[in-house]
Amino acid sequence: MPSSGFGSVGLEAGLRLLAKRVPVIVWTTDEHLRVTSLTGAGLAGLELHAEEVIGMSVRDVLRKLDRSESTLLPAHLRALTGEPLHFVRAFKDREYDVRVEPLYDDKAQLRGCTGVALDITVHAQMARERGMWQAHARHQQRLESIGTLASGVAHEINNPVQSIMNYAQLIARRAGSGDVATYAQEILQEAQRVASIVKGLLSFARQEGEPYTDVQVREVVESTLSLVTALLRKEGIRLDLDLADELPTIRCHPQQIQQVLLNLIGNAREALNGTYPNGHDNKRILLVARTWRREEVTFVRITIEDFGVGIPQNALDKIFDPFWTSKTDGHAAGLGLSVSQGIVIEHGGAISVESEPGRYTRMHVDLPASTLSVAPVSLGGSH
Repeated sequence: MPSSGFGSVGLEAGLRLLAKRVPVIVWTTDEHLRVTSLTGAGLAGLELHAEEVIGMSVRDVLRKLDRSESTLLPAHLRALTGEPLHFVRAFKDREYDVRVEPLYDDKAQLRGCTGVALDITVHAQMARERGMWQAHARHQQRLESIGTLASGVAHEINNPVQSIMNYAQLIARRAGSGDVATYAQEILQEAQRVASIVKGLLSFARQEGEPYTDVQVREVVESTLSLVTALLRKEGIRLDLDLADELPTIRCHPQQIQQVLLNLIGNAREALNGTYPNGHDNKRILLVARTWRREEVTFVRITIEDFGVGIPQNALDKIFDPFWTSKTDGHAAGLGLSVSQGIVIEHGGAISVESEPGRYTRMHVDLPASTLSVAPVSLGGSH
């Protein structure tokens, strides 16, 4: 077996001891890329045994691992030319920090390769989670800043809008009929639209304090559907309900939760009308309500599913951003999903999305059940 090049028996012993304690794999090869030594506590993660591998070619070992030659074989070939290589590689759902270097004997003659692979799976997962939390924190800070701005703008706009509405009403009354009355009515309608946007801004900024009460989920759902059922029927959209028999109560502001459901149903309606303007069997909305538990807390999950255009994968993390839109038909972006997310979060819940472009979109609203609720049932299979 060629010399490891460490130059000290004591140092070699120390490194071997370290390799037995740290999740690392250390190996050497000859100039023909046959494995000449293999050790390290990291071998267990790959289900490798030194006695089975020593004498095998690097190519065969890699095929044994994942049926591909990956970047490791080229790295060994480059090491045989005197060039060291450093990279990160995944094997069997684990990640490794890998270094492959040329191996020289005591006379500085190239005799093969030496490699070290450190298992960094845990550290990589922690780094990804830390990155996700940092991104979430940045997103929340951005929302808070926009909320402060929205609140200020809304309050500044609200008073003059109310004045415009009052004057428009006065003009309409005094004009009686004719063009002036028609113009005044149009001014009033547009001002009311602005007032509605202002209300959305205030809601987004969370400036409106509302009392919470214990309500039945079924009541909230049914009161919401009473506002849109006729419209959906007129547009040829079928509404399918799947509500569990024993849904618990939730402590909420009913009108705010109704606002969330109306917004999600409205989005589903737009997607279906855009996909099936002339009707189709898939022109339907499925509304499901179930209970589930997480960390000893009972939640109600209300899912609104449509079978329209779906949402592209690269847009899923943007749909809750204020004023962001995927529409390209000139429609203005709005605050609907941002407001809905704010409402649900204030209720101690969460809103999430699943989508497959061209097939479906599922919006999940999870709300904590009140302490007086019944025992939960399983969410069951997906819809």
